[in-house]
Amino acid sequence: MLGSPSLPARTVPEFIAYAKANPGKINMASSGAGNLSHLAGELFKMMTGIDVVHVPYKGAVPAHAGLMAGDVHIMFDAMTSALPQIQSGRLRALAVTTTTRSKALRR
Repeated sequence: MLGSPSLPARTVPEFIAYAKANPGKINMASSGAGNLSHLAGELFKMMTGIDVVHVPYKGAVPAHAGLMAGDVHIMFDAMTSALPQIQSGRLRALAVTTTTRSKALRR
């Protein structure tokens, strides 16, 4: 789960609280309607009861650009494509979908 650097939430619980306090005002990017990043976001919405707006992009690179610019607030994406932006601080990693934290994201 990636967040825009301008997103005030720094953890998943903080994000859920922020989204619940701002229903319909949070934009969720995906690299295309119906793909894995979109479906992961929809599942997260259902599991948490938040109301966010889906914004489909034509690929991960434009979606990452939207995140970095603050046009969208969150995105679910493969860590491999986002890792350079996370390491540079241009994107914020909020969570991974595995049971343990990724070694690539440990500081």
